[in-house]
Amino acid sequence: ATVDSNNLGFINSNLVAIIYADGEIVDGNKYQDNAVYGSRLASELRAARLDDNTKAVVVRVNSPGGSALASEIAWYEMKLLQEQKPVVISMGDMAASGGYYISAPADYIFSDKSTLTGSIGVFGMIPNAKNFLTYRLGITFDGVKTSQAAVTPSIFQPVTDIQRKNLTKSVDRVYETFTQHVAEGRNLTIEQVYNIAEGRVWSGVDAVRIGLADEFGGLAAAINVAAERGGVASDFRIVEITEELTGLMQLFSSATTSARQRVMRRELGVLYEPWSQMRALESK
Repeated sequence: ATVDSNNLGFINSNLVAIIYADGEIVDGNKYQDNAVYGSRLASELRAARLDDNTKAVVVRVNSPGGSALASEIAWYEMKLLQEQKPVVISMGDMAASGGYYISAPADYIFSDKSTLTGSIGVFGMIPNAKNFLTYRLGITFDGVKTSQAAVTPSIFQPVTDIQRKNLTKSVDRVYETFTQHVAEGRNLTIEQVYNIAEGRVWSGVDAVRIGLADEFGGLAAAINVAAERGGVASDFRIVEITEELTGLMQLFSSATTSARQRVMRRELGVLYEPWSQMRALESK
């Protein structure tokens, strides 16, 4: 069933919750198809953690990454959730960079053989539009500062040596945090992580071989393992934690419903019909 992430609203149930991280990871607390807002994902993870009826969580990740800050916000809630309840990751076509960042704390990770994952790396980029604005549009910029370090990088001026040094430090700090999260989450030494990091992208086959994932499998396999680890394998219900949509947003989102149903049917196999019937009953 699709439920409000702030109130799961079930009584006396053994739930295995499915949370979706589908799209580029961006900052904020909005809801939008093809984007993962870090604070919104964090609130959904928090809702699953605080709900007594939710015994285990599956996070379906299909993301190329994105904002380091948004990934860290989601990682923090993922870590808190994992400390209280079993968390299983089901990787889709891609779970790379920030997509792997948020996956690292999980108890178990499933990937497809063709999944693109890893990409454990960080980069920073400041575009420079000064020449375009000056020579094409005749727009110039100037400013007053008290020191060379008093101005943040801007697209209107070239990056200074001091700014470049500070940006490099910032990127290195985020990379160090990223690799430490992976080492801790996957029970690897930091040296082992360095050997497979540096932005390299791995297939699902390689990910299992080098320890970034545990096993090949889809959403159904992830649900089964989550239920087993949550101690409810013999009696559980599946619930999706998503943002409730109304008005025009509900109309727009309906275009993606059939695609999601096809994915769920393919992934769940024989479990799809019972799951679909339960959704219909719980939505009444």
